[in-house]
Amino acid sequence: MGHYELSERDKNNPHNAKLEGSPAFKVGEHRRCTDMLFSLLLIASWAAMTFLGLVVVGIIDSPEFEAGNPKRLVNGIDNQGHICGVDKAVADLDKFYPVPSGTGVCVASCPKEDNYERFYCINDTTIEAAVYNPGNDTFNAEVAWQYVAQGDCMYYAASTDLFNYCVFDAAISAMNTTAASAAAGGSVGAPVMLPLTNSASWLTDLAADLIASKALVLGISLGGSALLAFIYICLMRVPALLFLLVWACALGILAVFIGAGLVLMDTAQAWDGEPEPQTHSDSEAKALLYFSYVLFALGGLWALLLLWLRKRINTAICVTKEAARAVNSMPLLLFFPIIQTLGLLIFLVPWAIYVVYLASSGTITPVETPSGATVKAFSYSDNDRYAGLYLIFCYFWTSEYILALGQIVVAMSVATWYFTREKGSIGSRTVLRSIGSTLYYHAGTAAFGSLVIAIIKTIRTVIAYLQKKAKDSHNKLLSALLCCIQCCMWCLEKCMKFLNKNAYIQTAIFGYSFCKAARKAFFLIARNILRVAAVGMVSELVAILGLILVPLASALAYYLAAQELMADKMHGLIGPTIIVGIIAFIVAHMFTQVFGMAISTILQCFIADEEMFEPGER
Repeated sequence: MGHYELSERDKNNPHNAKLEGSPAFKVGEHRRCTDMLFSLLLIASWAAMTFLGLVVVGIIDSPEFEAGNPKRLVNGIDNQGHICGVDKAVADLDKFYPVPSGTGVCVASCPKEDNYERFYCINDTTIEAAVYNPGNDTFNAEVAWQYVAQGDCMYYAASTDLFNYCVFDAAISAMNTTAASAAAGGSVGAPVMLPLTNSASWLTDLAADLIASKALVLGISLGGSALLAFIYICLMRVPALLFLLVWACALGILAVFIGAGLVLMDTAQAWDGEPEPQTHSDSEAKALLYFSYVLFALGGLWALLLLWLRKRINTAICVTKEAARAVNSMPLLLFFPIIQTLGLLIFLVPWAIYVVYLASSGTITPVETPSGATVKAFSYSDNDRYAGLYLIFCYFWTSEYILALGQIVVAMSVATWYFTREKGSIGSRTVLRSIGSTLYYHAGTAAFGSLVIAIIKTIRTVIAYLQKKAKDSHNKLLSALLCCIQCCMWCLEKCMKFLNKNAYIQTAIFGYSFCKAARKAFFLIARNILRVAAVGMVSELVAILGLILVPLASALAYYLAAQELMADKMHGLIGPTIIVGIIAFIVAHMFTQVFGMAISTILQCFIADEEMFEPGER
């Protein structure tokens, strides 16, 4: 049996009726536009976001908001509390040059060479009069060093402009030592050799290595990982291989439970039989023994679960194999996440600009730290906070919307493949038609479902903010309460994402609106809960293995290739290898997401086929 007992009310619910269809059933044969109102709401939210962005950028004047300036976030603040390049007194001095006291001064440009007769000070006029001898304007090295030693000045040091901060190319401590020696000797004109730090830091080395091996990095992390992921999905079509893979992992988990229990039991007996003086107490030995019993119990429960679900697991294996066939017949489907990523990037460019300008529009208060350095403290009005929360909500809604569109496209393509008798007519054109149908008919449904998730995520963001406030106020009771609420909202988000995914599949197959599709999906899952659970377990296993194998194989391939071809031209291989592994993981994740959605769609198509038609009717 693949269902649990529903209540009488649920049994009589009209949405719990088994699916019906004619022998000539076609996917979305009566398709119409669904939930159009939510498409309009999404467009309106983008328009409002754009208006808000133009206000904080300063293109549109508003008494409620001050225009921002990203330099207020990035640029340093001098000892007088002036933001370099922003405040009127230092409007032409963008760069922040540090002095040993922990603060710094605003300068026009960072020095490119060391010069011990030139220096920046926190009070130029006073110190210049003391350092240069009156009358002949000669440089007094000893006096200059005193100001450097007490932290008021810093010699010109070769430095690099990094986000408008002058970062020294040499160690400050080494420079001070050399400068003091030069001052004591009375000669600063002689060339001074400073022990330079590695001017190419680990980040610079990594960037250089990535550039040097860019062909290998791009070829293996993108092309190679995509090929490996495609081959992996092709291998999932092989029944014997998939059968052995799934059952080997299932039995392997059982072996781990039993093996770990035996090891702990043996260790507990060894501890119990130790001669005096005993290293381990009797309570430790008993605790270990009881824990071994727990592992044996878990192993027994896992064995019973496998016996109970064995037929469903075999069904799940067949579903996974069919999903692999469907995906392999439509190669364009595998690369659809790239289109989604491009769409998200197009949204993120203006969104990020608006966020940066809004964050920089707050009121700045200079704060002096215990070390004497001056830092910026931002404070925001309620309007600023509400605007920031709205921008976060827009990001959540848009990102979830793009994901929802992709899920509907995959579901529609796979469902079309399943219900088409002539599989030869299925290909990448099927994906293109599904994209067009999704955007024309069901963009509103995607907006509706993604709005639900966006609201939950926004609530979680507010709760996280309140958690931080409660932690700062040391209110443990409130922190515990908010933590419980956050956990509940997390569970709600996961449940809604699962329901949304299955609702999108119903929409893709039958053309339902979101609410009707969600109700149909809920009762369909309830009627087939064990099969859904088995398929979910198998699909997660296949996805996890893919996410492990593809990045590891790609990283290993890069390491071996780079070691053979370019080892003498690179600073190191570990950093670039890790980068390749991360990119390959992202690529593999895109593939497995599509594959997972295909598996869920095949399962619903199989159940629909089973409920709508008699064996052999289609």
